[in-house]
Amino acid sequence: MTAEGVSLLTSIYLGLFVGGLAFFWLWEDGAPLRPFPDARARRRHALRNLGVLAAVILFADLLVGSWLLRAGERVLETPPGLLTPLALPIAAQVAIAFVLIDAIEYGLHRLAHAWRPLWLIHTVHHSDPHVDATTGVRNHPLETTVAIVVRVGLYLALGLPLWIELVRVIVVNTLFLWQHSNVVSPRWLEALRLVFVTPAVHRQHHSPVPPLIDRNFGQMFSLWDRIFGTYAEPQSEAPPEYGLRKLAGEHWQSLPGLLLTPLRARLVPDPL
Repeated sequence: MTAEGVSLLTSIYLGLFVGGLAFFWLWEDGAPLRPFPDARARRRHALRNLGVLAAVILFADLLVGSWLLRAGERVLETPPGLLTPLALPIAAQVAIAFVLIDAIEYGLHRLAHAWRPLWLIHTVHHSDPHVDATTGVRNHPLETTVAIVVRVGLYLALGLPLWIELVRVIVVNTLFLWQHSNVVSPRWLEALRLVFVTPAVHRQHHSPVPPLIDRNFGQMFSLWDRIFGTYAEPQSEAPPEYGLRKLAGEHWQSLPGLLLTPLRARLVPDPL
């Protein structure tokens, strides 16, 4: 991989991310699965979620990823690691990264539901009462920081170049926008649930009540939920409600409320 190649991948990533948000915003506007009360409420919801994204970019991406971990400086390096002696072709390295990172994220997601300190951070994503494409970027900066540290550590330990993560997030972030989109996907796309986590599958996970809130943890592949017994086949396009009932008020849904949720929610008894 060359510097020009990384620049091209970065452009593709940014183009698909911004274009994907715009695409689903327009689709949701024309044919929403669950309409907002009015256009103003929809805009307020989107701006709050995008505000959380801005905090993620400033803290997790720039401060931690770029400055502390120097990920940008290392993106073209191939560090020595466990896989280095095998001299694997690039295609195999990319496939290994996709599968292993997805397995790790499945495990982290389950841990975030089982361990209260992580759950308090993860509730920022789960407390959204109106799941749409912008929910896909509503993750607390601390949660994204944990994910970045784990991913970079895994790449360095295995001896895989970091530019592969850029390829992976092009796919994964686009998939996240689709998974959270407030639209009904064509049946042929939903049939991909045999391999991938589709919107109807992931929406079940945004139910506030068990057992659904503790099902369908997969990020990209539905394989892990099927293997470890946490898969729930969707019985409808979406559960009856989204969010977390105790964190539904304006106190929690404002931008300051979202960013302070991990601190404030410590005083709220489980289940949230």
